[in-house]
Amino acid sequence: SYFSKVFKEGMNCSFTGYLNRYRIDQSKLLLKTTAIPLSEIGALVGFEDQSYFTKIFKKNTGMLPGKYRRSNL
Repeated sequence: SYFSKVFKEGMNCSFTGYLNRYRIDQSKLLLKTTAIPLSEIGALVGFEDQSYFTKIFKKNTGMLPGKYRRSNL
């Protein structure tokens, strides 16, 4: 679509990639600052599927959400 093309040209990434990175940044903040269960954090930041959240989190950070939380205590 036109939006996707213009967004990618302006931001040097796809809208989906941008949105996923934003969601991961928000989840990292929640993992560091709250005791919200891992099973809820993905949904809170907009991922409907927990396994997809885990996959995208690992792709962006190099570690699983639980390990990220433990390393930031």
